[in-house]
Order: sequence, then C-alpha cells, then structure tokens
Amino acid sequence: MYLFNRARRAHPSKLLEAMGSAVEIAGKVNQITGLEISVWSVRFGRPAGTIMWSARLDSQAQLFEANEKMMADATYMDMVMSMNELYEGTAEDRMASVISGAPAEAPSKYVVTMEATMANGKYAEAIEFGVAMQEFGHSELDAPNMFAAATYGGFADVVWLTGFDTPEQLDAGHEWQMTNPEFHERVKGAAGLFVEGSGAQGLIERIN
Repeated sequence: MYLFNRARRAHPSKLLEAMGSAVEIAGKVNQITGLEISVWSVRFGRPAGTIMWSARLDSQAQLFEANEKMMADATYMDMVMSMNELYEGTAEDRMASVISGAPAEAPSKYVVTMEATMANGKYAEAIEFGVAMQEFGHSELDAPNMFAAATYGGFADVVWLTGFDTPEQLDAGHEWQMTNPEFHERVKGAAGLFVEGSGAQGLIERIN
C-alpha cells in the first residue's frame, strides 16, 4: 500500500474558507476518480494553517491514472483555480510505502505522526527497528498504526502513524509513551540508526 499526501498552507486571513474548499475539492476528486480522499488540518508539527489531502493507493499507476482524469476534467481545473487565492505558496506532494502495520478500515479522527531520517549505511537496521517499534506499539495500544518509508519526498525519511478517535485516546496514548519503561528501553535501540535531530512528532485532525 502507498500513502499519498498533498499539503498546502492556507492564507492566515482565510483559514476557514480554505478548510471548506479543501473538503469541497476532495469531494470533487472522489467523484472524478473514485479515490477516497481524506482532508486533514495540521494541529502540531508543521506550520499553522497547513491543510493536507491524503489517499490510500494500491500502486503508483493508480495515482497517475487518477491524475490524468483530474487534468482532463475542466470543472475540476476551474475549481482549483478559483480556490487558489485561499492558499499561500505551492503545494507539496509526498508518497510513502507502508512497510508494516495497517490502517483502520476508515481513517481515524486524529493521527499522531513520528518522523525521522535514516542514517547513511544504517537503512536495513533502521527499517528493522521501525517495524519492531510498530509491532510493539500495536501490541500495547488499542489503536491502528503503521510504519512507512518515503517513496518520494525527503530521501531516507520514515514515519510511524498511529490513529485515535477521541482526545481522550490521544491523552492515553501520550501517557503510555511517557511512562512505559519497555517503550523507553526500546527507543534506546534507535541510537545511531537515524540522523541526529531529524525526529519530529506531529498531530493531524481529519476534517471530512
């Protein structure tokens, strides 16, 4: 499975309008391509006002086919152009390949992201560590989770994704991370496997 996401920052004075347009454009893409598009508001970990669109894909060919359908649809292109003033800068596209774990049948309301960049010469060990941490988290938390590596985006980037449906579940997950001694012991195994300072944790909220 591939995970595709597109991120763009809303204009500060037009955030609510941009969020509404993001949901609207996701519906249009679903209509044209049949892909289920999730829309996310970034709460922490990226610049404030960042909005993301994501899709689960079986192949890269599926994404190219969907893109061709969108480009050929004049109503879609008109919609995109009419909404351009609601955003700043250009969109950033990324794609990751799921290595272990699986998402919930329907995307969770909240997803905690934990990103890092693998160190040169340590890719195999870093992937092995990533899978082990995903499996451990899945065994400990009542929450869907995945471990994925960048297909396109930052070279050697990896990400762990954990879904929660309520703020209370988010709190419980954070408490586990802060207090579980086995988790802390396992984290020590990351030493030397990732670029120092590359780790980042974020939170995104689904809005459609």
